[in-house]
Order: sequence, then C-alpha cells, then structure tokens
Amino acid sequence: MDGQTRPFHAYCVGDAKSGTASMTGMLETHFRSAHEPERSQLLDRVVAYDQGRVSRVRLDDYLSERDDRMRLDFDSSWANYFVMGRLVALFPDARFIQLVRDCYTWVESIVNHLGTRTIPRDVRQVMDWWFKPELYPHTKDDRALEEARMHSLECYLTRWRNQAVRPSNEIASDRLLIVRTHELSHSFEPIARFLDIHPELIDGARSHWNKGTKVKPILTLVDKSYLEETIARVCQDAMGRFFPEVTCSEDAVKPYQRAEL
Repeated sequence: MDGQTRPFHAYCVGDAKSGTASMTGMLETHFRSAHEPERSQLLDRVVAYDQGRVSRVRLDDYLSERDDRMRLDFDSSWANYFVMGRLVALFPDARFIQLVRDCYTWVESIVNHLGTRTIPRDVRQVMDWWFKPELYPHTKDDRALEEARMHSLECYLTRWRNQAVRPSNEIASDRLLIVRTHELSHSFEPIARFLDIHPELIDGARSHWNKGTKVKPILTLVDKSYLEETIARVCQDAMGRFFPEVTCSEDAVKPYQRAEL
C-alpha cells in the first residue's frame, strides 16, 4: 500500500446486465474506476471457497492483497455480489452501490446476451454453480430455451430475485445506495452525495456503456402468459419492493422507450 488517500472507496454490486459497465464509465474520467477487475481470478476463488477448497482466510487475503495492489476508487462488477459480505467486513469505510434492474427487461437482456454472444470461458464455467439449474428443470413451456442450451425461465428469474434482495440483507443501509438501472442517468446527484464527490465529476455522457442490441427477444422463446405467470410466482415480492409501478411487461419497457425518444 502506498499510503495515498483515496477520494472514496466503493464497490458496485449490481447484477450482470444491470449497468455495471456504465457505472465504470461514469466515474472513470476522474477516478480510478475499473469494470470486472480480475474477474476470472475472483470467480475461481469464490467457487473454491464455496466448495471448501479455499479457506475464508485465504479468500480474505486475496481480496486485501488485490485492493492494496489496485488501489481502485471504484470497483464495478457483478462478481462482487459473491464476496460482498467479505468486502463489508474487510473494508469498514467502503461504500456499496447496488444497481437493480426490473426482472422483465433483465431476463430479456440476459437471454439475448446468452443467445447472441460468445460467453467467456470463466463465466461459462461458473454458470451452473451460480444458476443451480438442477433445482429448476425445464418445463413444456420453455423447451425453446432448453433447445437453445439455456437454463429454464424459473432458473433465471429465481437468480434475479435472490440477487436483487440479498445486498440489503448483508450491507447496512448507511453504506448501501440502491439505484434502479433505468434511473441511472438521472441519479448523478444522489450518487455524488453518497460518494461525497462533486456531481460534475460524474461523466453523464458515459452512462450507457455496453448497451445491448435486441436480437433474440424472450417472447420468441416463451409464451407471454407463461412469462407473466412465472414472474408473478417467483418475483412478485421483490418487484413490489423495487418496482411497485411495474405490473406487466408493458410497464417495464416504458422508461426505456421514453429514453429513446
């Protein structure tokens, strides 16, 4: 450690496809901000720890050494979700931003991403451990997902629910800022207050990094009624907490449609 004081020390624990790359871009102009730093090494240790092959001491040592070496002001990665409890304990002055995206546009985005892009080997290797597909077998209603070598709809949505709810259960409210993805470009003031920086140091022009192109819509793979029924069964409580105004797929896409006008 070089002793240099950081302007702030923060982690983004947003889900995949929730805007973690955008958060990196917004802060990268003026601060040491990185997107998914050492993702592969971190995921290796996370899985090894979960399987009992790495002790908590060794995991903590890696997280501390990585922090000393990188000295990032802002570390934005979906992989941070798996170690957020350790980050909270190891870095008592660190703050956390959770990006949460509604389950309708999230599942649309993740299915499109998995169906149209080459998934990095480290991510592909960890997905079965992460998603636990054996608990959520395909049904007759999502056979198209199975044929496309994707997990079941319930599998994706259960994972969305768990990752939306868990951060606020593990991180004290005074150390956690929750930002809804579709409001990210209008949240510079609260983000700046939370990080104790000037709002002008947030680069708004870079708040739409890594924006996907819709090629494989979810409704070409599952029936709309099945999508709505599964979301109501799996995600209703979490959606009511984070997105009370969203009661159907049409409600979910409205903010994004307005942003494109």
